[in-house]
Amino acid sequence: MIKMIIISSKEQEQILLNSILSSQDDFEVVGICSDGYDAIRLTEALRPDVAIVDFSVENITGMELIPLIKRRSLATAVILLSPWDDEKHVCDAIACHISGYLLKKKDMGKLVNSVRIAHDGGFYISEGLFIRAFMALSKMTMYQKIYRSVFRAKGNGSPSSHFSQAELRIIKFVCEGKSNKEIAENLSLTIGTVRNYISSVMQKAGTRNRVQMAIYAFSNGLTEP
Repeated sequence: MIKMIIISSKEQEQILLNSILSSQDDFEVVGICSDGYDAIRLTEALRPDVAIVDFSVENITGMELIPLIKRRSLATAVILLSPWDDEKHVCDAIACHISGYLLKKKDMGKLVNSVRIAHDGGFYISEGLFIRAFMALSKMTMYQKIYRSVFRAKGNGSPSSHFSQAELRIIKFVCEGKSNKEIAENLSLTIGTVRNYISSVMQKAGTRNRVQMAIYAFSNGLTEP
């Protein structure tokens, strides 16, 4: 059972989110709140698997709330619902170690899938924003701190020498935005095997999610944007 909390200052949005999530047999909404302080309290008390955070939260913005949630419960995956589709907001959210970034006006139909991906240790970003976010990250000096934490030195030899041919194929498909199911079908593997490969790649690269893995791959010449 995937346990989650909903954090939004708008009652109608709370009702909508609760309805979407509660329709799934393996989802359980264990808490709903509109206030940033209540969100921190619920996170610490309930330790949910996933937190759905609206950009609009009482007493604090959703973006400011994310690091506080992660501080209370590092294992809680956070999905941000945002009205903004610009690179600045996406990059700021990635820097907060979110597990998902959905646009409120167009991505609500993808909420269930994004929760499953986040719970599985992956990352979901609204379609069309990935490459724009990567290009912004690569150009802005303000994100050098992220690069230093993500792109740790791995010893002697080229970056590609640290990965098997199978892992390099997996990396290419991840950078193309393919799901575990699509990768499995392309390589005639089971989804479980694909997950194991991705976990191995993340461990070797020192990354935490699929977006960081792709940034690592692009920056080290393992594949082309």
